[in-house]
Amino acid sequence: MTTFEAELAHELRSLPTAAPAGLRERVRALGEPEPRRTFPAFGWRRAALVLVPACLAAVVSAAAIDGLLSSRASHQDSSREFAKLNQHGATGSGSVNSLPSRSALSPSAPVHGSTPLGIPTPSTTRHQDYQADLRVRVDDLESLGRKTAQAMQVTRGLGGYVASVSQSSERGEPGEADLVLRVPVSSVEDAMIQLSALGTVLEQHVSIVDLENTVRQQRQHVRALQLQIVRLTAALRQSLPADVRLRLQFQLDDARRNLRAATGARKATLREAALSRISLALTTEHAAATATHHRGRFGNAVSAAVGFLEGAGAIALTALIVLAPLALIVALVLWGVRTVRRRTADRVLAAS
Repeated sequence: MTTFEAELAHELRSLPTAAPAGLRERVRALGEPEPRRTFPAFGWRRAALVLVPACLAAVVSAAAIDGLLSSRASHQDSSREFAKLNQHGATGSGSVNSLPSRSALSPSAPVHGSTPLGIPTPSTTRHQDYQADLRVRVDDLESLGRKTAQAMQVTRGLGGYVASVSQSSERGEPGEADLVLRVPVSSVEDAMIQLSALGTVLEQHVSIVDLENTVRQQRQHVRALQLQIVRLTAALRQSLPADVRLRLQFQLDDARRNLRAATGARKATLREAALSRISLALTTEHAAATATHHRGRFGNAVSAAVGFLEGAGAIALTALIVLAPLALIVALVLWGVRTVRRRTADRVLAAS
């Protein structure tokens, strides 16, 4: 130790270390300091133990509330639909529960009235393409076969024919029978009424497209071709040069071919206007409103809650897939920063 350091240490030791009495009294008068508020350590494990059950409880509660609300709305809708079906069944229309028909009508094809089933009546003065789709529910598979045969008999009795028919019945699945019926337009109302009486009408769609302009244009085209053929035939009876005769003969052949095609198209249009097309579907499936009514509010609530949980699970899985790479990158960055700091501290300690 140098002389300067020895003198400095001697001076420091000679300084008074005891506090004055007045200062001590003032410090004692302040009293004991209040203890500092400290928060308990709340690590990731404790946070997970608290937050995970809370989130699960919140999701289950939301699913239960959604299920109850959906069940109440579904129960009200099904009750109204069930009452509507019963009201239709009690109006004296037999087993026919008619639904409103949907008509696609041309502006030039006016409707001249309707049947009690709401079926638009075809025009008696214009050519129209009349098409109808009818879906009827029957009781069981035995009734399905019997009603299918009855529908074919109704069609033949009205002067029409069955264009196609197919019937299928598999175990565990509702039976189906699909028929395409061609009935004279003059008898289409009777056909729709008798076919609707086969069971309970589930769907009914009617489409009427006016064909009057098409028939008129086809008629004018046929007359023009006939007149051209008459003129060409008269011209060929005269004495003409060979090249002119050959050219007129080619024109006559083309006119005859066009006349055959135009005549066939006109006959097809007239046939389409004379025969209506009815697509009849017979099924043994139960009504959706009745099935919902019998399932009950509890079943509807459980179904809605399960659907809500499935949706929430899908959203959570999507979020996990999207956020997992970002979380991994953040974790790697934090681990790298901590490692660099630890190594820096170790170097400083080693250097000192």
